Amino acid sequence: MKNFFKEWRPYLFYGAFFSMFINVLQLTFPIYMLQIYDRVLSSYSMPTLYVLTLAAVTAMIVMATLEFIRSRLLVRCGVAIDQALSRDVLDELLKKSALTGMQPNQASLRDVNLLRNFFGGNAIFALFDIPWTPLFLAVIYLLHPLLGMVATAGAVALVILALINEKVSRKPLEAANVANGFSSKFVETARRNAQAVRSMGMVAGVTNRWQDFNDTVMKLQTQASRKSGLINSISGWIRQSMQVFIYGVGAWLTLEGESTAGIMIAASIIMGRALGPVQLGIGSWKHMIEARGAWGRLNETFSCRVQDESMDLPEPKGQLAAEHVTFAIKQTIILRDINFSLEPGESLGLIGPSGAGKSTLCRLLLGLWPANSGAVRLDGADIFSWDQEKLGPHIGYLPQDVELFTGTVADNIARLEEVGSEKVVTAAKLAGVHELILTFPEGYDTRIGDGGVVLSGGQRQRLGLARALYGNPKLVVLDEPNSNLDDEGEQALLASWPLLKANGTTLVVVSHKPGLLAGVDKILMLKAGQVAMFGPRDAVFKKLMEAKPQQQAALG
Repeated sequence: MKNFFKEWRPYLFYGAFFSMFINVLQLTFPIYMLQIYDRVLSSYSMPTLYVLTLAAVTAMIVMATLEFIRSRLLVRCGVAIDQALSRDVLDELLKKSALTGMQPNQASLRDVNLLRNFFGGNAIFALFDIPWTPLFLAVIYLLHPLLGMVATAGAVALVILALINEKVSRKPLEAANVANGFSSKFVETARRNAQAVRSMGMVAGVTNRWQDFNDTVMKLQTQASRKSGLINSISGWIRQSMQVFIYGVGAWLTLEGESTAGIMIAASIIMGRALGPVQLGIGSWKHMIEARGAWGRLNETFSCRVQDESMDLPEPKGQLAAEHVTFAIKQTIILRDINFSLEPGESLGLIGPSGAGKSTLCRLLLGLWPANSGAVRLDGADIFSWDQEKLGPHIGYLPQDVELFTGTVADNIARLEEVGSEKVVTAAKLAGVHELILTFPEGYDTRIGDGGVVLSGGQRQRLGLARALYGNPKLVVLDEPNSNLDDEGEQALLASWPLLKANGTTLVVVSHKPGLLAGVDKILMLKAGQVAMFGPRDAVFKKLMEAKPQQQAALG
């Protein structure tokens, strides 16, 4: 974040520079009132009134202009923050979510918005103006030391309240933000699974669970707001009371002949200007805490940024090898000593019971997750150290849950890049989905997602397959590719495999259906995260058939 801050520093520097003149010009009105009471009214001089009024109006025009410029500078600072951080934050969010899943304290685009709104909003004005409070107090001391002591007492009291506000509200607000993150994630999960929730009568359960999250958030926010509200009320009372005190002391000094009515009124106005930023800071404390938390999360994200520092490598040919790969999450071993290799153009069927680690192995083969020991190599290079943005065009992946993006069919097949019509049609034909797309209202230009047509699970899966095959990738991993396919879709899927082999594409297919694996070259069977069998397809299937009667005999 320090590097980013250097880019924004000029905005803040000039904002502080203009704040100096703005705060000096804030003395215009109290000085004008002082001169009116002590000179104009006592001398009945109209020329003096005209000159003073013209000077005051001119100074206020200058002050308003500087305030406008400062406001524009800070808005530009907010825009610069958004432009500097948004893309990188989204990039890091996607990288880290692919690695380990979304973490509760991980920075998000909301944190960028918080910083942008803070630097472009009113809360930051308090930080620019508070340093000038001593200037106003010094001017009051020049008017009369006793009036200065009254104003200083009010300023000290407000500063103490600000520190108390920080102490009592920071932790509840931070906890509320964390709880709100969990609540938002839970709602998003429920929304994405709304049909399952509705069909299985889970609406009440989801609502009750969300209510628990929401009650926690409300409790913490209410706790912080109640304490902060009390402090705001006390600070408002102190500020108003100081106005009474300073008028009272000023009147007493005037009666004693040590002051004038002009000094009394000027001191009151200046004290209000001195204490205003402090009270604004107390009222904006919640926004300051949120902005500080956002800064901390963003700083943590960029301090441990996922770096792609590998040198450029030639386009892969598709030679894939897992060399004694072991993978664990939080001390729990998911895969242990996985060892196999595939030559370019070979295909592998990955089988095994649920929970055996098949999907996890797919993620390691794609370079999404790093192995704890051993390595997955593509053309001899560790695939995890390969620059994913450069490797991605040569990789095809069809996950179990296919998500398509808002846009046209062609946009989704082309992976949201600039659409190359010939490549899109080629991928669609390779996936056997070209004829299906032509039946859509606008063919390849049909919009899907929000505001577009609604696709069935099988249609999404077939379009996801076309996306995986786009650009003639050299490594394709299909995780349960037929889970939502009908017979026509399954036949189209099987028809694509000889074409992939002819193109030299290495293929890995996860499936529970032996019939779907009839065309693969090799079979790898996982059990409890270990290789139970590996070898040519026919040899592995023969062993499985031989083992089946023995298992039945042992059971019966």
